[in-house]
Amino acid sequence: MLSLVASLGLLLPLSPQAAPNAGRALEPAAIPTTWELEFKFLDPRRIEVQVPGSSRADVYWYVAYTVTNPGPRSQRFFPIFQIVTEDLRVYDTDMGINPLVFEAIRQRHAITHKYLVEPSKAIGALLTGDDNARESVAIWRDIDLTLNSFTVYVAGLSGETRYVANPSHDPNRPETVRKAEADGATRETDVNPKSFALRKTLEIRYNLPGSPQARPGVLPERAGARWIMR
Repeated sequence: MLSLVASLGLLLPLSPQAAPNAGRALEPAAIPTTWELEFKFLDPRRIEVQVPGSSRADVYWYVAYTVTNPGPRSQRFFPIFQIVTEDLRVYDTDMGINPLVFEAIRQRHAITHKYLVEPSKAIGALLTGDDNARESVAIWRDIDLTLNSFTVYVAGLSGETRYVANPSHDPNRPETVRKAEADGATRETDVNPKSFALRKTLEIRYNLPGSPQARPGVLPERAGARWIMR
């Protein structure tokens, strides 16, 4: 099965060789070893929306996408999107964003993404075939994109995982401890794991041209895309 990533309708084959100079990240199997979803996306866009109670329009960044399950069985789709800046600040998507922001994005892409649904409604069982493809969007609020580059990571598109040894593991210490949570329950927390689980993740790198003052308003330029284990 060949996994494909698309932007603006152009299909780009992804492989570990797609970005040979992008670093030494652990590479996944050359041929998919488990289920994998097809993921098409638009490069990050900027939008300003004024929501009730705010004195001015706020800036949001988003990635619109279409995901399809080409496999023989349905799969649970639970995507995880992150933006990591050049100085290693990590931004997660915000599920609590005002619905007016999604509506503004939906109207902007009404022609190209007719079936766009809110992020929370994109989660769940994804049936097989093109007829069951799902269109949604990842949205970020209050992120600082003034440095030269940033990276978007998308997990949840593949079932491939790999375990790597924890170099800091201490065999003389307990691996887990039981901690009381705010809801009154007691749960085990990893404090000294023997290994870490890495998942096959899509890495998309972008450059931001211009001066730091101008960068928040420019369109990011894609520098490369590849699969990594993260």
